[in-house]
Amino acid sequence: MIEISGSSMYPKYNSGDVVACTILHDNSFIQWNKCHVIATREQGLLCKRLMQSDTTDALRLVSDNPNYPPFDVPKSEITGIALVIGVIRLE
Repeated sequence: MIEISGSSMYPKYNSGDVVACTILHDNSFIQWNKCHVIATREQGLLCKRLMQSDTTDALRLVSDNPNYPPFDVPKSEITGIALVIGVIRLE
């Protein structure tokens, strides 16, 4: 379980929400446009929707909030991926 911080995934996820994840051990099958937690070397943990990139050696990370543009992360920078399977929203 990971706590969300920031507003890039608003309105689906709010800062302070806790997401439940299942770790993907085989990254060859990714559910495109689903929310994932991506562990990166430089930026730490990111909660984004995963999409195919225009290049084969990267993944495109997309925010739900339109104020945050999509960006590509090289696959070599990704140390782990987990699929978000639920959310706990505290009052």
